[in-house]
Amino acid sequence: MKLSVKAKYGLSACIYLAENYENGNLTVSQLSEMVGTTDKFLEQIMSMLKKSDVVTSTRGAFGGYVLTKSPDKTTVGEILRSVEDNLQIIDCLDTEHKCTKSCRSYYVWSNLHKTINDFLDSVTLDSLIKGENNG
Repeated sequence: MKLSVKAKYGLSACIYLAENYENGNLTVSQLSEMVGTTDKFLEQIMSMLKKSDVVTSTRGAFGGYVLTKSPDKTTVGEILRSVEDNLQIIDCLDTEHKCTKSCRSYYVWSNLHKTINDFLDSVTLDSLIKGENNG
């Protein structure tokens, strides 16, 4: 499974928002410079994060983005599911193509999906900022 650059930039932007959580909004221009991408591409990613209620935005001269929840309550799983099609690793696990337990490979796919999501949900932005997950 390979995640897209949306995951990389989305997570990086949220880490910067977490680091600046007490200071208020960051603009797309500020964030795009920090993460190393264009304003236009990051705006698309931030729109996805906003739609999933990971971030909120404010318009105007002092506008920008801020995390909806505090960094200790925002998980990497929430962020990646927002920008990576719900982290669906295989079509047969989604509700439309529901794989049944009688399928011989169901055990592998369902457990892999659960393990990945459980791990990502155990990592908060706060723990990343504090370096608690280093090695």
